[in-house]
Amino acid sequence: MSLSGKVLNRKDIAALVAKNKTQILETWESQSRQKVPAAKVQSRLALRDSLPQFMDQLVETLKQDNPKAEDDVNAQVARYHAKDRASQPEYTLDQVIFEYHILRAVITDFVESAGDMNSEARKICYEFIESGIRKTSTRFLELEQKRQAAQSKEIDDGKIEAERANEAKSAFLANMSHEIRTPLGAIMGFVGLLKDSGLEQDEIAKYIAIIDRNSDHLLRIIDDILDLTKVEAGKMVIETVEFSLVEFIADFSSLAGIKARENGIVFEFRTDTLLPEMIISDPTRLRQILSNVVGNAIKFTEKGKVELILKYDVHHLEIRVTDTGRGISRDQRKFLFKAFSQADSSTTRKFGGTGLGLVLTKRLSQALGGDFVLADSEIGKGSTFDVSIPVKIPTAVNMVPLKQIKVDPTDTTWDQHVTDLKGLEILLVEDSPDNQFLIKKILDKTGARITLAGNGSEGVDLALARRFDVILMDIQMPIMGGHEAVKILRAKDYSGPIVALTAHAMKEEREKAVQSGFSHFLTKPINRKSLTDLLGLLHSPLSLRL
Repeated sequence: MSLSGKVLNRKDIAALVAKNKTQILETWESQSRQKVPAAKVQSRLALRDSLPQFMDQLVETLKQDNPKAEDDVNAQVARYHAKDRASQPEYTLDQVIFEYHILRAVITDFVESAGDMNSEARKICYEFIESGIRKTSTRFLELEQKRQAAQSKEIDDGKIEAERANEAKSAFLANMSHEIRTPLGAIMGFVGLLKDSGLEQDEIAKYIAIIDRNSDHLLRIIDDILDLTKVEAGKMVIETVEFSLVEFIADFSSLAGIKARENGIVFEFRTDTLLPEMIISDPTRLRQILSNVVGNAIKFTEKGKVELILKYDVHHLEIRVTDTGRGISRDQRKFLFKAFSQADSSTTRKFGGTGLGLVLTKRLSQALGGDFVLADSEIGKGSTFDVSIPVKIPTAVNMVPLKQIKVDPTDTTWDQHVTDLKGLEILLVEDSPDNQFLIKKILDKTGARITLAGNGSEGVDLALARRFDVILMDIQMPIMGGHEAVKILRAKDYSGPIVALTAHAMKEEREKAVQSGFSHFLTKPINRKSLTDLLGLLHSPLSLRL
């Protein structure tokens, strides 16, 4: 009840509210910022956006001869203001409702300072504010339902994706187990056959060839897994060395030609431009890329040919590999560059393979600064893959017109020529009796004299007690490992060549070996040609530390 005792009708109130609108809104803001936590930072948004219109519509409703005629507009304005308040993430519904109550109290106080509201005006003001509360509650409920639906969908999608990933990894592990066990089974099986007595020489040679082939295959599988793991973890180290592109391509093409002929198809190589005779890049990774792409094309081509096309364009080596194989459907293409999957499960059953080749090729291409893409494919007609690798070239390099490189049909298996290492004194420091026996058997045929040590401590004592031309030292051994042993020897001014032997094939291991004091580095499984070639180099009077 006001002190003046004057009764105000709705038109009086409309005029009063309209006149004092700015003061009412400022008072509302001040009280809201004091009493509503979210309003401390967001109340001014309402003053700027929707609240003035909300107040104007209240005034318009009070002024009308038939206030009910404004119901539709009232609902629209209330909905707009409700949407504005509900869209502020800082607000809860309780806080917004409290703001409406503050607004109603501020308006009532202003009106009652001038007179008493009649019942009709009081009812209009009450229902107008309540309409805003109802619309806001509805809007908050809608937003909450949408948020819950979005969260539920996100959870469901996450579960589906996790299940798919688990299924893919399970299928990959099952396939990987098959891929590893297949060559391993062949190796173990034919080793068992070699134990039989009375074998003919040609049978022995055939069994050994099968064991050798499956050993190489098993090693490639393990290398692919390790390389993909390094790339995914960002641990792949890229080398930049100068090498002959001409020799590199000639050597690779010869190997690819042999593999293609074994599959009963044709392999062709050509260039569309002059090629730099020398380039600066990572030859190991480039060979891996070519081996994966060309090898994949040969494997999936049952008739026809595989073609390797090279082009050099402004410090970029463009490689195109085409085949007349089975082709890749549009649905299958989305799986091409995903780890742990193949484009088609029937591919695994028919052709075998881990499904890592194309994934690894793309990662390696990107690690070199380029890319690897499927350019075109048609079911039953074949596929075309493109590789683009940035390369540097030395100054004054020769550009050569290699239209065709002749593929050497000669088998590239290690010949039976034995390197002459007669008189070379070698200390072999190796804890595995089997590896001791293997390396000694390889070197016995060369004429070298081998002394054995079972760990780094024994190796250090022997190396300091007598002269050796070369030390072959395993990295990981009990009692004392290779790194510790070589550091001790170098600290005692041992200057002879010490070759690291390790199953860790990563480039960082090579760098670690050099830092420890090793002069050379060979990876396990030991390749006999690499071993004898290195020892032959060290046996030469002009040999140098690498």
